[in-house]
Amino acid sequence: MMRMTLLATLAFSLAITPATHASDIEHGGTLTVPIINTGFVDNYNPYTTKDLLHGVMFEPLMVFNNMTGETNFRLAKSYSYSDDLKTITLQLRDDLKWSDGTDLTAEDVVFSFMLTKEAPAFDQKGIWSGGNLQSIVAIDSTTVSFELKEPDSTFVWNLERYHIVPKHIWGEVEDFTTFTNPDPVGSGPMTEVSYLKSQQMELCRNPHYYIENKPYLDCINFRSYNDNSQIQPALIKGEIDWGSNFIASVESTFVKANEENHHYWYPANDAIHLYVNTKKPPFDDVKVRQALSMALDREAIVDIAAYGYPTANYNTGGIAELYKNHIDKDVNKDYGFLTEYNPDKAKSLLDKSGIIDRDGDGYRDNKDGSEISFDIEVVNGWTDWIQVVQMVTEYYDEIGIQANIKTVDWAVYDKNLKDGNYSMAINWSMVAANPIMAFQEYYATSRIGKTWHAGHGVHSKKIDKLIESFGQTGDKKEQKEIISKLQEFTAKKLPFIPLFSNPTWFQYSTERIVGWPNEENPYVQPVWYDGGKRVIIINNLHLK
Repeated sequence: MMRMTLLATLAFSLAITPATHASDIEHGGTLTVPIINTGFVDNYNPYTTKDLLHGVMFEPLMVFNNMTGETNFRLAKSYSYSDDLKTITLQLRDDLKWSDGTDLTAEDVVFSFMLTKEAPAFDQKGIWSGGNLQSIVAIDSTTVSFELKEPDSTFVWNLERYHIVPKHIWGEVEDFTTFTNPDPVGSGPMTEVSYLKSQQMELCRNPHYYIENKPYLDCINFRSYNDNSQIQPALIKGEIDWGSNFIASVESTFVKANEENHHYWYPANDAIHLYVNTKKPPFDDVKVRQALSMALDREAIVDIAAYGYPTANYNTGGIAELYKNHIDKDVNKDYGFLTEYNPDKAKSLLDKSGIIDRDGDGYRDNKDGSEISFDIEVVNGWTDWIQVVQMVTEYYDEIGIQANIKTVDWAVYDKNLKDGNYSMAINWSMVAANPIMAFQEYYATSRIGKTWHAGHGVHSKKIDKLIESFGQTGDKKEQKEIISKLQEFTAKKLPFIPLFSNPTWFQYSTERIVGWPNEENPYVQPVWYDGGKRVIIINNLHLK
């Protein structure tokens, strides 16, 4: 007998902002958003177009809303766990349709997850490579059952990241990884391709969207930009409605240009770290990693390089402001010295590690006499992070360590982080319903080669078991203890150096379109690059 456990409240987040009634809303209008890329191509495969189409052309099953703590059901209307936490039963909404009018059923959902077993590169959360998922079957047209080998109360949190695609089209595909999905059929609010050029793409309303009278908008227009510096003037001029990028001096530039309609809201987001490849000398020595952490003045980096928008992160346990309720104060008490700006202590640690200047050129060398000179990778065009890395190299120079900025294209950055082919790289942490998901990304051996966060080289079967034990219990106290142990492990090993808590970059214009989340109405974290959060916002937006 199935017991309904972990069944979230049916909080659809489909309602418009409280002050507005559906009957008052005029349909129409086009939302314009910027995308940093090298141009658009005729490819509508959600797995090979980064995060462009999720939540726009393809609807998620559900969204775990970290801002409200609710589960916002989308294609699915509920899920339940069995008593032994080994069976998940997912219930779809009735009468779902694809944008071509074909029924969307449990068979499509099963096919979509099985697809990622056939194409491991698409197994974004490692549900298959992790080895716990045994089978997925359709019980009837609206019911899907996931069978696990071992209990895992966290497993369901992975499901929102996978794309549900139409079996009647994708079932004919021979190679999913090269399929460009021409003439796309989707389930999201905007599925119809009305315009595609290198610098612009426009998607318009799904004629068979499952939510009556939604979306209110007619279309979304994507515009291609090379970097943040191009986006800023476009925002100021009112050419863009929704910005999700760093903007220098946002008050004096963007807001001041149109104080009535230009707004921003920067709630806490992911933790930003310097990921260190511990497989390479001298980073294989934890004292060197500690020294590199203590060499940084985080407040100065935030104030100067990032214009004061982030929050300096002094937490040594791998998490930051987003998960502030989970931070273990005892871990920070024991290891807090690692995030204090102390260049003299950093130099002393390097001396004790045998990392000294052996040839008198002013820079330290490895124990074997070889020169220490390494790159810190950052994506070309990410202007705020480039400035951050520039300051980091200057602080390292002060302790005799030669580090260099290396700007690379996204594709190179993506591959190098996943392959662990870097010395140091600035990158973010996982944003999820619970910090255990971030620790899974950091340490689970099943995630090596599949995520940007696991290439640092610090892994073990013992830590795998500790992470797995979180999902094997529903006891909140036990889960809290596991999170604390993982924080202590992170502080001891220091595979990444904490820098700051990133703000959620979110600028918006109410000149034409309203319904945005904000500090007064925080119905979702305003992240464009998260398809689940994005679709909730899209469904709330409408003409002014």
